[in-house]
Amino acid sequence: MTTWATPGGPSATDRTADRGTRLERWYGWADAAAYVGLLNLLVIAFALAGGLVLGWAPALAAATSCSRTRLRGDSQRLVRAFASRWRRDFLHANLLAAPSAVALTGLAVGLLTYTGESPALQFGLWAAAAVCLAHLVLVLTMDAHYELRRVQCVRLAWTFLVRFPGAPLLLIATTVLTAAITAFIPGLLPVIAIGAWVHLCTALCLSFYAANDRNLPAAI
Repeated sequence: MTTWATPGGPSATDRTADRGTRLERWYGWADAAAYVGLLNLLVIAFALAGGLVLGWAPALAAATSCSRTRLRGDSQRLVRAFASRWRRDFLHANLLAAPSAVALTGLAVGLLTYTGESPALQFGLWAAAAVCLAHLVLVLTMDAHYELRRVQCVRLAWTFLVRFPGAPLLLIATTVLTAAITAFIPGLLPVIAIGAWVHLCTALCLSFYAANDRNLPAAI
């Protein structure tokens, strides 16, 4: 059967292919939004299940691991994978995140204590908090991506921060952008903000590690 094209316009086959491409694109966006929304809900639910203080670290660790699996194109049942990782690594994730959590708590107390003090002090405290948060993200993603002990994760994350300063800057910029959008639209926090932040930061970290791993043979 011959497909006729209108002079100066696309053929019927081209239009059908274009519609198919658009549908695939929309399906991809819808699937990504559904995934991020469910991940957001799981982080909140399991953080609360751990009493928040002990629940947030394993919840973020589980979310990071699930995001890594998705970004690698591997299949998973999100709820089951998340719950299994949260339960299995509950103590490990809390110990892994403890140094960053202690530092962030101390900096938060400092920011509250020295409110209204010199702008230089305020800026220094905020900058230190941003670096500690970037370190926490790197620690969690390194733990999910590599087979490392806790001490190695913490140490290598600091080494990575020093050797590749662009990496923490991108993580901090992503965090600030997410926080700014959430502050402007607070309703995003319980719906998608946390899940989107975790997924984006995981994607950035995996790209950092992939680039670093490619450069290792050249450095040897």
